[in-house]
Amino acid sequence: MSRPTRPLKRPRVLMVGAGAFGRQHLDEWRALHHEGVVELVGVVVRSAEHALALARQHPALAVHAGLETALLSDVDAVDIAAPTDQHEALVAQCLPHADVLCEKPLARSAARARALFALARRHGRQLQACHNYLHHPAVIALLEEARLVGSPPQSIRLHLTNPAERAPPPGTCPFEEWLHAFYLLQAIDDRAPRALLAWRTATTAAVSVALPGGSKAQLTVGWQGIGRQRTIELAWPEHLLRADLDDGQLLLQRRGRSERRLLGRTPVSLGLQLRAFANRIGDGCDTVGEQSVVDALKLMERARDAADRGPATSPSRTDRPRVLVVGGGVFGATCAVELASEHQVVIAERHDRLLTEASWLNQWRHHSGFHYPRSLETIEEVRAAKADFESVYESAIARDVTAYYAVSALGHEITRERYLAVCDANHLNYRIVDAPADIVYPERLRVCLHTDEAVVRIDKLSRLLGRRLRGHRAIDLRMATTVTGGRLLADGRKEVRLLGPDGRRTESFDFVVNATYAGTNAIARWFGFPLRPMRFDLLEMAMFSIPKADRFMMTILDGPFTSLTHTGVGDRFMLSHIHQSILASQVTASGLPPRWGVPRSNRDGLLAHGLRYLPILERAVFVESRIGVRTVEAYSEDFDGRPTVVTAHGFGCWSVLGGKIITAVGNAREIVRAIQRESGVV
Repeated sequence: MSRPTRPLKRPRVLMVGAGAFGRQHLDEWRALHHEGVVELVGVVVRSAEHALALARQHPALAVHAGLETALLSDVDAVDIAAPTDQHEALVAQCLPHADVLCEKPLARSAARARALFALARRHGRQLQACHNYLHHPAVIALLEEARLVGSPPQSIRLHLTNPAERAPPPGTCPFEEWLHAFYLLQAIDDRAPRALLAWRTATTAAVSVALPGGSKAQLTVGWQGIGRQRTIELAWPEHLLRADLDDGQLLLQRRGRSERRLLGRTPVSLGLQLRAFANRIGDGCDTVGEQSVVDALKLMERARDAADRGPATSPSRTDRPRVLVVGGGVFGATCAVELASEHQVVIAERHDRLLTEASWLNQWRHHSGFHYPRSLETIEEVRAAKADFESVYESAIARDVTAYYAVSALGHEITRERYLAVCDANHLNYRIVDAPADIVYPERLRVCLHTDEAVVRIDKLSRLLGRRLRGHRAIDLRMATTVTGGRLLADGRKEVRLLGPDGRRTESFDFVVNATYAGTNAIARWFGFPLRPMRFDLLEMAMFSIPKADRFMMTILDGPFTSLTHTGVGDRFMLSHIHQSILASQVTASGLPPRWGVPRSNRDGLLAHGLRYLPILERAVFVESRIGVRTVEAYSEDFDGRPTVVTAHGFGCWSVLGGKIITAVGNAREIVRAIQRESGVV
């Protein structure tokens, strides 16, 4: 049966439901009513009590308790914003009489949604699902910019969460409540997934999707943290698009150049969707977006089923999930130790000793935050990480090293007042002292602080980690072993190719943690994740012996940044300089460090600039230069910050870009918690 189309000057609309979402719909329909776009003929609520309360708020509005078929005889369209468990029945009741717009989800399954669209066609009616984010100005702009790139994004990240305090009662399915995420993914890339993994807790869910051509999508939905978040990020090798739906902003980046478009913070997307629906009322059978509705529900069902099944586990002699940690520096070794209580861990280190690369090319300060006066984020990260580090590695900390920080009187970027204000605002522990004249020229400083910082004994730390790794039955430490490649398996496991002393072998793991620092993009190349633009600095630090010198560290801010730090061993000091220590810098297309060739030492330049402030260097004896690679984000806007970045790639893979040793324990525990959630341990 079908009905002929007819022109409608002012369609008559009936609303069903006036709860949390329904009130938003009601406000928008009343606005359209006053504009003359539609005639809002009434609202249906679930009880006489609710009808009476709503009628008192809106005396001019016809309010009905319960949906009687008679109410449908003289309306052109119905907007259903009732509780989700009533959607299917209400849509089926209304379609024989009127066009229908229904809040998400239209149905609990793709098959049931298909049946409702078939019913709409049978009666010649419009049927639309309300997914108003597709009408959001930031989403529209994002999709348009994505089309201009000309190829599907390599990486898609959607994060839609509300504050944890607003979490619903236990038993609520996050996937069904956050169907928006699957709609948005379909709008961005509607290709059928090759593989899908999912996990969930009582309040949060995450989905990893592998798409054709190597594209990957990561969806995070639910209730977490203290703030609301609505963000979409699309990445290509040379492009990045990031939409913040709450702020109404779109960030565009290309080869390090950024543009920010302000599209307005007013939440207008629902009104735009209702207006679009109103303009189509009476046009006859038009099941707008049927395929995207069905495909989004299919994705949701698949994610829900995957989370219910739990993670796939590797066949082995134990039912513990297997984790590969790549890199035997402080971060990798700490991750392995923290994971071993509940997982079977393989740690692959390409050298024959632990702590040989970034962990070795370090001044090993046990930070409190004095180092970063222009990066409050880094100060806060250091302060938050300190207790965790000390709880595990206190025995490797040398606290008999006097730690000075000073502000140069020759610089112009950091004043005495500004530095002290930052220290006080962050509750750093210090006292102002007279600069020690045997170490530094007092007249070249604005202020000198005696601080509570210390030095990490890297030799003790290496021995401590070695004992813990080799002594744990759940850890398989493989030295001189390199990861040469890998691929994602259909069940979510990671197949990895290893080259070690015993030759080549291929193994599968449930989770992979890349803690190789300079090789932070290696995991992206193995598994097809997007490369992060990185800058690689060839860095030199000069080791000096200063006979009969006290054990101290002196860091001069705005000097430019000059630092002389006791190593905690004998009379050895390490000298560095913010400019003179950098021998070369490069941003590579591969995302991996370049081949530098044989570097030429700049120890004379280091010494000359150090002597501007540090007369104690006049009796220093050069011991050796340590040269290695420092890795930072290529286009970071924070030139002074060195926050540690933990990247969740999805599919059970993480990378750690560690800026400071002190964050190693906290970052390891962050990854452990994530792996525990995904492996069903918690």
